[in-house]
Amino acid sequence: MAGMDYVQALGAGAGFDTKKIVEALVNAEKVPQESRINSKIAESEAKITGLGKAVSILNVVKDAALRLNDAKDFKTFAVSNSQTSALTATSTTSARVGSNNITVSQIAQEQRSVSNAFASSTNKFNSGSITLSLTVGSSSTTTTDITVADASLQGTVTAINNANLGVTAEIVDTGASTNRYRIQLIGDTGSEKAFSLTSSDSAISFSSVQSASDAQLNVNGIDFTRSSNVVDDVLTGVTLTLNTVTTGAANVNISQDNNLARANIVDFATIYNEAQRQLKELTNSSTGGELAGDSIFRSLNSTLRTTILGTSSSAGTNISSLSAMGISVSRTGELEINDTKLDDALSNNYSDVVKMFSADTDDQSVASTAAAGLAGDINRIIDNVTSSNGYLVTQQKVLGDANAERQVELTELETRMERVEERYNRQFLAMQQIIDQMNSTRDSMESTFENLPFSNRD
Repeated sequence: MAGMDYVQALGAGAGFDTKKIVEALVNAEKVPQESRINSKIAESEAKITGLGKAVSILNVVKDAALRLNDAKDFKTFAVSNSQTSALTATSTTSARVGSNNITVSQIAQEQRSVSNAFASSTNKFNSGSITLSLTVGSSSTTTTDITVADASLQGTVTAINNANLGVTAEIVDTGASTNRYRIQLIGDTGSEKAFSLTSSDSAISFSSVQSASDAQLNVNGIDFTRSSNVVDDVLTGVTLTLNTVTTGAANVNISQDNNLARANIVDFATIYNEAQRQLKELTNSSTGGELAGDSIFRSLNSTLRTTILGTSSSAGTNISSLSAMGISVSRTGELEINDTKLDDALSNNYSDVVKMFSADTDDQSVASTAAAGLAGDINRIIDNVTSSNGYLVTQQKVLGDANAERQVELTELETRMERVEERYNRQFLAMQQIIDQMNSTRDSMESTFENLPFSNRD
């Protein structure tokens, strides 16, 4: 009877759900391990996201610093011109401050020639091919023969243009009542680009309607002759575009323009303030910042802040830091600009400002150990951590690789738990078979006892 009681205790005959029991046993072993792995994956993914955000934020700061990184970033000039209709002047970073008197007595022109007139642009004026002879040059000439297989205006234009000899051909419609189509030939500007074109067929001929000529100008008392109306080699760092002759002398004044540098400095302060706000969110543990526990990143941010607020590695005589030019730190840690002091620094100590930001150098290398100025140092610090070998990038890979290994762990755990579940199922199946046998024995014994002749049903 003790065995019978044991069977009843297991629920034999009560139809207990072995599937749920197995599931509960498997989950009791699987869930804690699965939760631990998933928790680590989620933590790493959050940090990877945070590191990616940090890279993006710092690169924005870096871009702002790069606009102040080179001495040439500060070499911007304003150009005033007393005869803007006659000529235009644009400056580059190599321009020199000063006033210039410019007289244009002749502008450069290209030669233009036209053919005799025809009634159609496509009808042939010769049943066979013709030969054109094109001579280009004034003091030194070059002659080239051009074969025109399709002796029509269109065929002639195509052949001339395909020869690529510096003379462009086009068909023009004059609108005349008869013979309205002509070929116009256009050369390059300058007297040395003069040309002549003759034909083996007298049915087509060309005459010049505009002669090639050079530009003639006087700049600060010196005469210049140029083949183009775009002249960039008579005033250092200034490109002149000649439109027509001047009335007397035009005055072109080049002066230092601090507006772009000022705008870049203000932009940098604004961008830095916003970056600091976002970086604080990343490291704020009370709000679940993704990088709250990253001591290396906190140290990096501290180094960057110290560099920006400290003395430049290439301090000027009167301007050695942002604070010296009116940019101070508020109680909240943001940069505040005193417009009056900033304008004073730019007006009276511009060279110091340039040196403080750029170390008076151009195209600085992040690998150099030389003093780089405030902007250069910021560039190096950020590049050091955001480059392919930098901490913020390599740490993302480390965390990503770790998560890949954890995914393998999850797969292995799932496989292992499938084997555990299979084992439990086999064990419960065996137990059920024993229970079935015991139930069958019980039923047989009960039937035997009930059929004995001495059985007393009462």
